[in-house]
Amino acid sequence: MGEWIERGLAFKEFPAGEKKVPGIILLMEAYGVNEHFRRLAARLAGWGYAVLVPDLYRRFPEERRVVAYSDRETAMGNLSRLKDEEAKEDISRCLDILRNDPRVDRDRIGVVGFCMGGRLAFLSAGWFGEKIKAAVPFYGGGIGAPKGFFPGHTEVPLSLVPGIRADLLLLYGGKDDFIPEEERNAVAKALSAANRSFRMETFPDAGHGFFCEDRPSYHKESADRSEILLREFLDRHLKSAPSRNG
Repeated sequence: MGEWIERGLAFKEFPAGEKKVPGIILLMEAYGVNEHFRRLAARLAGWGYAVLVPDLYRRFPEERRVVAYSDRETAMGNLSRLKDEEAKEDISRCLDILRNDPRVDRDRIGVVGFCMGGRLAFLSAGWFGEKIKAAVPFYGGGIGAPKGFFPGHTEVPLSLVPGIRADLLLLYGGKDDFIPEEERNAVAKALSAANRSFRMETFPDAGHGFFCEDRPSYHKESADRSEILLREFLDRHLKSAPSRNG
């Protein structure tokens, strides 16, 4: 059963047992840490990962921190107010919590994010370098853009590629109107030019938000396939690879 920690900093879901496990920072969409993300955190914990889901809206009024999927206007308003520097601060704190928890293998930390959280997952791989071993951005908008879409987007994700040490899995929908093919190509080109380890998968029949069963854009076939890829990727890079601290 999950719980909130540090006065709403993050939602926490750890697997049962005493065995030291890898950690995952799970990054929310523009709609907040809702039931979908709590269920997803529990699913990842069931796979054997210690999970923290930072509430990146924790500085906002409480009534705005979780938004219905039907209320896109409020969600976009929240997203426009969120600053990269605030997100970085919260993700950094969650990273420290995981790395200092005796139940977590500090050398096996990954980050998984969706939509705005997908962009932040990519940024996290650049911000925190070797501390992040694996990163999975799901339909992260703006990763390949030359400048941010919102006032708080002060970071240019592709400028951080030289600092990335994580293996990356990038997942997109082929019918995503928010992330055009040229942006996906720009991401692949930058990662290839820097000789970074990555895999990019585009699901041709999926639109934006295809993974979330609570959204109208949910596409079950693509969601099921991407979940298989996600689990295989995390297990390969966070469980199978040698750890520096055993």
